[in-house]
Amino acid sequence: MTFPSRSAAVALGLLLAGALSAADIPKPPNTNQARPLVFKMRNGSIRVKDDPKNREHLRTLAQWIVFSLDQPPYNGDPLPSNAPKLPSGFDTISYLMGELENFTVREGGTLPAGAGTEGKPSQEQIEYSDEFGKALAEAVKVVLDNATRPIERINAVRMLSIGARIPAPSLADSLVAVVNGKGPDAEKLYAFQGLKNLLEQSDVTDPTRSIFPGTLGTAKLGEIGAALNGYVFQKRTWKDDKEKAVIEFVRREAVAALARFKDGVLRKPNRELIFRPAWAVARVMEGDPSAAPPFTTQERTEAATGLGQMRIDPDMNLDVAAYSQAKMLIIFARDANVDGGRAAATGTLPVMHWRVAAARWSYSLAVWLVNLKALPAARGAAPAIQIADLGIALLTTIEKGGAGAANGPEVQAINQWGTNNPPKAWASKQDALLFKDDPQSILPFPAAPTPSRR
Repeated sequence: MTFPSRSAAVALGLLLAGALSAADIPKPPNTNQARPLVFKMRNGSIRVKDDPKNREHLRTLAQWIVFSLDQPPYNGDPLPSNAPKLPSGFDTISYLMGELENFTVREGGTLPAGAGTEGKPSQEQIEYSDEFGKALAEAVKVVLDNATRPIERINAVRMLSIGARIPAPSLADSLVAVVNGKGPDAEKLYAFQGLKNLLEQSDVTDPTRSIFPGTLGTAKLGEIGAALNGYVFQKRTWKDDKEKAVIEFVRREAVAALARFKDGVLRKPNRELIFRPAWAVARVMEGDPSAAPPFTTQERTEAATGLGQMRIDPDMNLDVAAYSQAKMLIIFARDANVDGGRAAATGTLPVMHWRVAAARWSYSLAVWLVNLKALPAARGAAPAIQIADLGIALLTTIEKGGAGAANGPEVQAINQWGTNNPPKAWASKQDALLFKDDPQSILPFPAAPTPSRR
């Protein structure tokens, strides 16, 4: 995106500042003084805490961007007839979203690298991110509390999602509130994307850790997990295939967010359980019948990809996790082959990007492989290591050859592995548990009954 010049942006700010506004959403403030200083904070050349006024500058800039959603033409109304004509490109919502990106992310989806930080954001930029997140969340709350037009509310949540592409854990509460609220799925869709953006970011000093530090951070991750879990595992009804597809589309973003947790299990310092992300994604992989409509291959693949990249909990039974991965690999290969044949026969596009999905999952299994090999010998990781290798081999054929790639030998090898490596509990006619300390974590689930339509 090509962003407008500073002078043009200032001119638009003055125009909006003079426009009529809804009674409960303030007019966008003037940003002449704030704009250059916020850029310096974003780039790390000055620190937020250098001057007590800096936080007010952040608040002013965030309010200008967010409160503009209530102004024409961004709220769906035309500009007043006596208003100056906006420059080309300034009259679309993309302009405002681009302005927000100007103060948050660069091309590639992160902060511009700080000087002397080996391509990483500096400490000054980390501080800026969370402070700007606070200002953005505060401004968005005003819109969500007062706006009556769906377009304004949806775009406000969309702004939270964009802001969440920088390390701003302060946005988590606002995003969780949208997920837990009574708003429509159109709003929740962007909240899921925002949570996904936060969860997939790493601590600057430790890429294996999240941006939510310490005990309080773990508790916050638990709140995020509970919100996502509550949405994903609903049993819904639908009136037609179109509505069913919409439910699946939105839910897939929630599953994608669940799959971004870095730890398979979240616990308090005393080991008390908070939330099990690994169990949540395993439920999706195995098609938990408590949710309706049934999980799609896209959702199940996303979940399997997430499981491979999560830190392995000591209480996870690796034989059960590996068996679930093996089953999902076979389903993925089968569905890719069927879809590839259908697309070729009908001259239409595949239902998903099979090559991309295969590449992402293959990388995930490579991460899992490294984590498995680091475990003590007593954990018995050898069969799981084998299925990770076999899975990478299968997925490589699809990554290179697409949905219609010939992969019979690779599929047969995984089938044979499954025959030779069933969950150990089955030998004594017991339920297979994903977690040995959770008697409810039984896999596989009973077959789901046929969902009803209303």
